[in-house]
Amino acid sequence: MKKINSFGIVAFKKSRQIHSVLVKIQAWSETANVPILFHPKLKNQLPPNGILASSEKELIEKSDALISVGGDGTFLSVAHMVKFSEKPVIGISLGGLGFLANIDPENIEKNLIKIHLGKYIDISRMVIKASLVRNKKVVHIFHALNDIFINRYSKPKLISISAWYGNEYITDFQSDGVIIATPSGSTAYSLAAGGPIVEPSVRAFLLTPICPHSLTERPIILPAEKDIRLIINKKNPVLLLSADGLDCVKLRNGDEIIVSYQGGKANLIQFSESTYFKSLRRKLNWGQDYKQWRNRKNDP
Repeated sequence: MKKINSFGIVAFKKSRQIHSVLVKIQAWSETANVPILFHPKLKNQLPPNGILASSEKELIEKSDALISVGGDGTFLSVAHMVKFSEKPVIGISLGGLGFLANIDPENIEKNLIKIHLGKYIDISRMVIKASLVRNKKVVHIFHALNDIFINRYSKPKLISISAWYGNEYITDFQSDGVIIATPSGSTAYSLAAGGPIVEPSVRAFLLTPICPHSLTERPIILPAEKDIRLIINKKNPVLLLSADGLDCVKLRNGDEIIVSYQGGKANLIQFSESTYFKSLRRKLNWGQDYKQWRNRKNDP
């Protein structure tokens, strides 16, 4: 793969753990003689000799790749920051049950030198587009790596959303909300709502109702060849449309949301020894005896 000769470092939270990681990265940069820039928001956590970018634009332009320090939420923010361009995003995992940020803090130096030398795998994940149509005009466009979802904004009332796949009517969901996830997002909000896990290379939509009123309404996996169309029916409470939990807008009755896949992608860096199912086994404790796992978790 292509050598990565410069890095931009992004973190949004302030903690001792994050500062420790930033210090490690800066020390590696000086030893390996590889230039790095820190996001302007890291001004108060800047390591000694660290260089702060003057703006987010400069950070992106002067970096061959961006490093996200945090959990999957930070990773998603960085993917949105580069507008899902060809620029790869690397995730140093400081979160909990995350699947996008996959580099452990203990292995930072070893993995960064591999990336610098081009000894990595560049993988792409599908990015979906959501167009909000109001009064027959597109008023907002969103992009998402994980999911587009509709949820209640304030009142805890059941909502009603009509769903279509291409020209074929699916159903009226009576539920707390609706999620349209990518395979990457199948291990995020959709999984918590009872959706299936889908291998990330599959090009598909996951249509998952949130707490449906009818127990017969189950998650659906649909090929990404046709659009999914959602219509907000009358007499709904105020609803919120969100892309990856980052870009949000309030909805009105009669609004139409068209979700499509037009070939958009985000580039992630992965190593040959790291596989999707290995990650699932490690993070979800697949194949482990529950009692042994519980006892190990309770060890002092």
